[in-house]
Amino acid sequence: MKPFFGVLPLVFGILLISCTSFTSLPSQPEAPEVQLVNITPMDTTMFEQRLQVDLRVRNPNDFDLQVTGLDFTLQLNEQRLARGLMNKASTIPRLGDSVLSVETTTSTFDVMRQLLNLSQRQDVTYQVKGVLHLDGTRLPFDSEGVIFDASQLPSSTTEP
Repeated sequence: MKPFFGVLPLVFGILLISCTSFTSLPSQPEAPEVQLVNITPMDTTMFEQRLQVDLRVRNPNDFDLQVTGLDFTLQLNEQRLARGLMNKASTIPRLGDSVLSVETTTSTFDVMRQLLNLSQRQDVTYQVKGVLHLDGTRLPFDSEGVIFDASQLPSSTTEP
């Protein structure tokens, strides 16, 4: 009977430690909301256009997101404009947001195609789809929005 009582505190201690470690782990993170804030043209060559893309990343979780990298594709009016990669560490505060600036490269032809496809009375929409890399996990996101709403333009009617 004595060996049983000697093992009992050890088993109880292991159970207590494992329960404590399970409760301290954050739950599966909720996907962030990512909004396009700005696109700034940078260097241009005949075949390549460098852009700085600023993204606002909103963290709906009750814990900080320790970002180790970012991989995304930016589309304007359902056409790919650029792909961005970032390997800089950043922290998105709990229940807060932060702007991440990423230098991207796109083809000059893709930029020209975008400009030629725009009309004066057309909405300009965007989609940002990608993955936020956290320490040991990946958190996908897919967000879209309107940059320019053509319905907000004053209508120009010509009267005879």
